[in-house]
Amino acid sequence: MAAVRTSEADLERMSLSRLLAVAGHVVAMRWQRLMGGYGLTPHGLAVLASLERGSALTQRELAKGCGVAPSTLNHTVDHLERSGWIERRRDVTDRRLVRLALTETGRRQLRQAQDAAGSHMEPMLDHLHPADERIVRGFLLATVLRFQALDDAAEDTLGYPAAPETERF
Repeated sequence: MAAVRTSEADLERMSLSRLLAVAGHVVAMRWQRLMGGYGLTPHGLAVLASLERGSALTQRELAKGCGVAPSTLNHTVDHLERSGWIERRRDVTDRRLVRLALTETGRRQLRQAQDAAGSHMEPMLDHLHPADERIVRGFLLATVLRFQALDDAAEDTLGYPAAPETERF
């Protein structure tokens, strides 16, 4: 997966929204390559991290938390289960429900992937002055929340997800 190269002059002429999309794409590709070395995709990492934060979840609950359609996670969940990183369990109160839970092996895999991200991804941001980090973080957080709210509003209006394949972090 080679990134399309864009000249600095072309990048400077882009609208802010397009530049943000290009930056997101370039960073996402780097994340994908790094996580691939741990047998994970960005969705897989999101699933493991979501399951680490809480109790066993249904695939529908997990998909909602990750901001994707439940069917999007089918392949990911199957891969994570085959790898021994998550397990499916019948709900004790409602046997019709299947809940997904992180295994101890999955917890170790998640820690390794997170450690790799910390040692490989975070240093790439060393060009950002520490005083500017708060500003950039605030901008990105506000942007993500605004777009999620717009998607949620569209879903309420349309009755179905406006962008079912969107990953939320």
